[in-house]
Amino acid sequence: MPSLIQMVEKELKIPKKRLVEEGIRRYLEVELKNLSIEIKKLSNRYGVDSFEGLWKKLEAGEVTEGECFDDLGRIEYLELEKEKVAKLLQKAT
Repeated sequence: MPSLIQMVEKELKIPKKRLVEEGIRRYLEVELKNLSIEIKKLSNRYGVDSFEGLWKKLEAGEVTEGECFDDLGRIEYLELEKEKVAKLLQKAT
């Protein structure tokens, strides 16, 4: 049984290489958007826009470590993932 890529390639007469490259590019674009949305959602809880902003609030005593520890770690992880995806997307274009 032919794979979906093979079927699309045959039916739409689009080379497999182009399908794969465009599929990867589109995946990276969507992933970048999703990461940005998740970062924004978490950051908005604290009225900041980044890990650094939340860290500054923590240092200033505006929030406690107990209040934001999980979100702080999550935002840091998401920002690192976003950087990786952005770099890959840049190479894909």
